Amino acid sequence: MTDPVAATEASKIIDLLEPSTPKVELDPVDLQLIRHLHEDASVSLRSLGALVGMSAPSVGERVARLERTGVIRRRSIEMDWSAMGRPMLVVIPIKITSDAKMLTVIEALQAIPSLTEILILSGTYDMMARFRLKDHAELQTLLLEKLGAVAGLQRVEAMISLGRVDDTSPLTHILDIDA
Repeated sequence: MTDPVAATEASKIIDLLEPSTPKVELDPVDLQLIRHLHEDASVSLRSLGALVGMSAPSVGERVARLERTGVIRRRSIEMDWSAMGRPMLVVIPIKITSDAKMLTVIEALQAIPSLTEILILSGTYDMMARFRLKDHAELQTLLLEKLGAVAGLQRVEAMISLGRVDDTSPLTHILDIDA
């Protein structure tokens, strides 16, 4: 018999996760538009049209369809966290106790201002949290005070990123899009 409380909590956690969208059929022009927008989300429709050999209105219709179908969720910027005074990326794998409510732990983590992302995992750890910090003192506060106050944490580790190697064109090889 299914526990209704556990089912409700699982449903709420699923609602927090990024949605799963049905696969959308994409033609080569769609893929090129996605690649160009991935490289520069602020590119104009006219410039996109020139890059793919179409008129700006036709490109606008395609981009609108890609947004409607969920292929494009949003157009955004990438920030330089160091320039904003938050150079330290700390990745923290978390194992929660068997009696902890995952939703309660997630909500407690979301209340920490330096949190940038939570990944729900299967395997040894239950989740992975990423934080952007300004210095070692803020790391101490995060580990000793903020995470220490979260009920239900069985094990946490702090992994400090030494840097990041970006894949400058993931769509090219993941989706096999010509450069």
